[in-house]
Amino acid sequence: MMGWQPSCVLLRGLIVLTFGFHWFVLATSPSNAKFYTIHWNSTNPIFRIDNTDNIIDVNKNNIKFEYDQVNLICPVYMPGTRDEEMEKYIIYNVSKDEYETCRITNPNPRIIAVCDKPYKLMYFTITFRPFTPQPGGLEFLPGHDYYFISTSTGDDLHRRIGGRCTTHNMKIVFKVWGPQTQPATLQPILVTSKPTWWSVTSQRTSPSTTTTTSTSSPITTTKKSKTYNKHPNEVVKSEELTLGGATPSARVNLIVICVVSTLVFAMR
Repeated sequence: MMGWQPSCVLLRGLIVLTFGFHWFVLATSPSNAKFYTIHWNSTNPIFRIDNTDNIIDVNKNNIKFEYDQVNLICPVYMPGTRDEEMEKYIIYNVSKDEYETCRITNPNPRIIAVCDKPYKLMYFTITFRPFTPQPGGLEFLPGHDYYFISTSTGDDLHRRIGGRCTTHNMKIVFKVWGPQTQPATLQPILVTSKPTWWSVTSQRTSPSTTTTTSTSSPITTTKKSKTYNKHPNEVVKSEELTLGGATPSARVNLIVICVVSTLVFAMR
């Protein structure tokens, strides 16, 4: 029968405490990411035309790999509600011009959400990150604005002109915060050379002297910055939030590895 080994029990207890502390630090690490909830219906005061609550700054002052989130909640009603009292919407991601005119001219607009089941609680979660884990997901690049509108009416869900975008100002701008970057401009490279003079005197066959002069003019070369085509964003309906920077996690992992390695070495 093996005897009780206090060192083994102590080692296992310290390992459990170390990993418990690791997860505690990860769970309580500070986060600047914000979470928004927007009820997409005509009675929401965010759509009032006399304020600017529908212009929302996201990802401001967040650390690396922290991204804000928003839930777009569709209207929901109790059974027995009359059809004319229920609101149904399609939420589109549009251009700035389409946003300002409430007129969707793109034949294939990006659909963010479809609120067509008034008796069912439906919401669509969007994470404002510059990449997407889903094929065809919408990417939110820093320093860019993204425009959402609904042009549906009570009797025409798929209407693309006017609708409640015009009558109830149902549109929102998400301004993705990013550091202000100045466009790179290259100074022209000026190559100059001193003029060189050659004097050629012909033989004294005539009383006049012929002189040939060659002057090289300054050569100016200018580099032009390369133009890149912007890749259009796609549609996203639901994503997960990624929180926490890489630095705190890396430090905690390093502490865990050092503590466990020291304990194992000490118990040998």
